Amino acid sequence: MIEITSYSDQHRAAWSDFVAKNPSATIAHAIGWREVIHNALGHTPHYLLALDGSHVKGVLPLFFIQTWWRAKYLISVPWIDYGGVCSDNIEAEKALLNRTRQLAAELNCQFAEFRSVTAGHNNLSTSENRVSFWLRLSDNPDELWRGFDPKLRNQIRKSQKSELTTELGGKEMLPGFYGVFSRNMRDLGTPVWGIDLFEQVLTHFPDSARIVQVKKDNGIIAGGLLLSFKDRLYVPSASANRDFLGTCPNHALYWRVIEDGCREGYRWFDFGRSAVDSGTYRFKQQWVTEPVRLHWQYSLNLTKTIPEINPRNPKYRLFINMWRRMPLPLANFLGPKVIRNFP
Repeated sequence: MIEITSYSDQHRAAWSDFVAKNPSATIAHAIGWREVIHNALGHTPHYLLALDGSHVKGVLPLFFIQTWWRAKYLISVPWIDYGGVCSDNIEAEKALLNRTRQLAAELNCQFAEFRSVTAGHNNLSTSENRVSFWLRLSDNPDELWRGFDPKLRNQIRKSQKSELTTELGGKEMLPGFYGVFSRNMRDLGTPVWGIDLFEQVLTHFPDSARIVQVKKDNGIIAGGLLLSFKDRLYVPSASANRDFLGTCPNHALYWRVIEDGCREGYRWFDFGRSAVDSGTYRFKQQWVTEPVRLHWQYSLNLTKTIPEINPRNPKYRLFINMWRRMPLPLANFLGPKVIRNFP
């Protein structure tokens, strides 16, 4: 008999053990995100477990978000590309989804969003306009190199001929990365996540989170946040200084991560999500021809349509154009206060 219970600290070891053993678990199911998202973004966690006696049969990380305009959502999981139900069986999955519907009603949420890779065994409304790119790694990076398109190899060589250097580290590299990242977000017209979010990630995932940076003449021109989970490497945030794009800093960054990943025994490199036919989509398609379609699913409560809370929504176009013109210090001050409303 499956029973749904709310997470408490006594469940931490059992949650982590279940996630470690379940093949469908993603990086979003790691328990450390409970503290990261709550501490950095202020969203309230509602983590659920499906128990059969004392045995965990499923987990669901959820966060309650209330915007400044009083809209309310349940998201699994904010900021990250993945989330949703992770379970051993259909009974546990259904029980977790039913409890989420009850919780959404109790909290007066418009919807609950599950950032699933696959559609699962349910009848939820589904959005399929996001994809990810997963590169299968090899024990020998030279094998991957030979399989790359000649144009991609030339761009990687260009970064090498431009004498770009790459380094990996921890919190000491965060200010340099954030300087490049925040400027690029402003130029894109997107409010930036606060530096404290990245500090929280590096604090709560000390063994699996690093900063990678690219330098030109000792100046930092690109950087990214690198995470590992099981047999995968993942870069959820990366940016380059547009003034140096001709030197191919992004290619230097990703090739360094891929080379190291091969030598360290990882099986996959995850480039992160993109909207179909976007600029990042085309960049990632150089490395991986066939994308993996994501299935973000919705349990609709106080709305009848799947939400479009993203920069592609035409109603945000004026805001994006305005943000691009904002002085960088002001954008960095206001950005974290704004972006927490757009999970």
